[in-house]
Amino acid sequence: MVSVRIPCTALALLSFLLLLAALGSDHWLVASSRLVSSYSGLWKVCVNSGCWAFTSVPDYIESTRAFLFLAMSAGGVSSGALLASFLRSHLGPVPLTLVSAVGSFSAGFCAMVAMAVYTAQFAEPVNVAQGQVSFGWSFGLGWAACPLFLLAGLVTLRSLRAS
Repeated sequence: MVSVRIPCTALALLSFLLLLAALGSDHWLVASSRLVSSYSGLWKVCVNSGCWAFTSVPDYIESTRAFLFLAMSAGGVSSGALLASFLRSHLGPVPLTLVSAVGSFSAGFCAMVAMAVYTAQFAEPVNVAQGQVSFGWSFGLGWAACPLFLLAGLVTLRSLRAS
């Protein structure tokens, strides 16, 4: 069933790449006003043209980082198992597609927890000096990775049943 594993692999790799881009980029929150434009991520904050790494990190950012790292690890296992499944079908007695499905589901749920924690912190819009704070494109990539990982898990599980 190589033809079914190709879309599974594409979904898992796309989800993994979206999660990596979200984790590494700094546009989770974007604030703009007449005087100041700033953006921040999980690692640093940038105001106008200067950027600074976080010196002390709030708990919600620590939690978000931790769950995104768990999701990234599980997503890497999922993608790696699918890529390896083109060379061999089993790792000992366990089918590699099953390893991938479990990894995708785990990555999807961990990413969902991370994104929910971050979202809950900023559920209410905040006005800053007659400007607006909103979620940025990195935040959107993080949320996009969640259903894609879950979909990758479903499609992989379906391919396991079909074979």
